[in-house]
Amino acid sequence: MIRDGLEFRTELEKINKWWFTNSVEEAKLYPLKREQFETLKKELQTPRINIVVGPRRVGKSILVKQAIEYLIQNGENPRNILYYSLDDPTLSVYSDNLLKDLIDYFLENIALPAKKYIFLDEVHLFTGWHKWIKAFYDRRKDIKFVLSGSSSTSLEKEINIFLRGRTFEIEMFPLSFFEFTKFSGIKMNKIEYQELLELDEFKVRKIQHNLKNVFNEYLAVGGFPEWFEMKNQSDAKLRWFTMLIEDIPKKAIYEDIATLFGIRNAKILERVFAFITAHQSRLLSYETINDIVKLDRSTLINYLGFLKSSYLVAEVLKFASIKEQIKAKKKFLVIDQGLRNAVLKDYEVKEDNLGFILENVVGINLFLFCKRNDMKLYYWRINDEVDFIISDKEVIPVEVKYKKRIGKNDKSKLKNFMRKFKKNRAFLITKDLYGQERVGKSLLYFIPAEVFLLSL
Repeated sequence: MIRDGLEFRTELEKINKWWFTNSVEEAKLYPLKREQFETLKKELQTPRINIVVGPRRVGKSILVKQAIEYLIQNGENPRNILYYSLDDPTLSVYSDNLLKDLIDYFLENIALPAKKYIFLDEVHLFTGWHKWIKAFYDRRKDIKFVLSGSSSTSLEKEINIFLRGRTFEIEMFPLSFFEFTKFSGIKMNKIEYQELLELDEFKVRKIQHNLKNVFNEYLAVGGFPEWFEMKNQSDAKLRWFTMLIEDIPKKAIYEDIATLFGIRNAKILERVFAFITAHQSRLLSYETINDIVKLDRSTLINYLGFLKSSYLVAEVLKFASIKEQIKAKKKFLVIDQGLRNAVLKDYEVKEDNLGFILENVVGINLFLFCKRNDMKLYYWRINDEVDFIISDKEVIPVEVKYKKRIGKNDKSKLKNFMRKFKKNRAFLITKDLYGQERVGKSLLYFIPAEVFLLSL
């Protein structure tokens, strides 16, 4: 029940200004669109409930506001579009059951006879959200729901039980390097896979020259889009890294994960995340991680699952059978290099840590590429270790050696993998070297890092 209808409406109108202005201010401020916008735009024509998921600060709310602006510009009545974020306490003081009261009030007092669009941010923070969404979805065929959240585990659990077959998920991650160049104002085409194999050296050097500064910037600050609002302010980097720590891992751990999963001592979870951050892209056993937190194995595995579901870390398994994968060490990546740099207070890219940073950045971009294209990412190790294995119809090994001179030993791991598994090609990611070398009937490609990242 709504206790004060006038105040409730006043606050709702402040949030949904397009009811009066016929325009979405936030969409005007952020004209560049992520690739997920095209997916959501098509989905707006379907009856399915769309779930937009991803880490905090990745741009989910901006995507939603851009979708609202698109609807208005394409003839939908602004009064038939409702937006509210469930982490905003404004309306809860006037309501006993906010989600039900919010939708009921919108349908009865604001909306006009036509299709309605209801956008709800951070929906996972509202206990029992799934029951009300299911009730309205099943009862009202004229409503299109778009929901967002920062914890995939919480959302998936409720979806699988209550909303199975009714939803379509759209994942958002920090910017890939290609997207970062786009947001930086550099007009650069994405390099398609076949083109990557056939580039001439002149084009490679031109790309390296044009991207030198933006590449170094990406290595330092990472891919959260909000950087482009802050980068021209005084003390931009220091303020940026402070914001990253406070707004992403701390809120994800202490507000999202601890609340959703009833974790009493969230400090332990923070320590697990800090350990993974300090050992990113290294092979870790559960026992090694557990040395710092002293949890039982099942609890530790749950904690790692919470970090993955909140889009703080990604797990890379061994290229092996499922039975061997379970026993083998795991390679963990922090989902964004800038976030990793912020946690470790590693604010500048230096020559002595450049190789390590590049392995991380290539790994993150490969992980995101595989997620977008429904592929799998692994590492391989018997005696030697190959950094990453892309697995789809074709299995392609990728090794990162960010240095000018590539010696015999730098190539040996890739060559061993190619021979063992009879693979046609492999990529060795370098600082400057570009070219190829025959390995029997197969080809080993040497590609500078920034050029390779443009293809992901």
